[in-house]
Amino acid sequence: MGQLVEHTNPKPFFTNLQNIKAFVLGCDPTAFDRNQNRLEFEYVFDLGNDERYFTGILKNLKLIGISLNDVYVQNLVTDYQEEETSKNRKWEEVAKESISQRKNELDLIDVSGEIPVFLTSELLYKVLLNQGLERNRASQFYNLEINIPIPADNNLLNRPLLPFYRHYRYKLSEQKSYLSYLQSFFRLG
Repeated sequence: MGQLVEHTNPKPFFTNLQNIKAFVLGCDPTAFDRNQNRLEFEYVFDLGNDERYFTGILKNLKLIGISLNDVYVQNLVTDYQEEETSKNRKWEEVAKESISQRKNELDLIDVSGEIPVFLTSELLYKVLLNQGLERNRASQFYNLEINIPIPADNNLLNRPLLPFYRHYRYKLSEQKSYLSYLQSFFRLG
């Protein structure tokens, strides 16, 4: 007789809740090894064990003067899914069901609603933007063609949102204008 293997969702990663300068939001914890076995993590993005899923974000954080000690890292969808985000046709539906939980979680940490949220994927932007608002392209944000952060009253988390996409195309070392903006934002903020 087989045993039921219990799994738990990855925990959010933080070191000091009193020193949070930004939230970093991922999509969901789902990842698979090369044999298509689901990987399970103790903390989101496997932080504290293997930083490969977070390396690009860490490099970008360092460039703007923020360390892992200054952020609270969580996924919008905390449950493991059957498929990785990019292949999951139901992801948007599941994500929409998770928004109020994440909003409540972030609000418990920062009641002011002023601590910004770094979005690690454009999918997050699309699902969090209030209905009826024009969706902008990633290039518009990174080229500073539109105002950022995305205002709190324009999104379902009711906090400032900053694109901070994991895709290599958006490495801040290659996005000088956006890098400069973020450095100023956190120096002045």
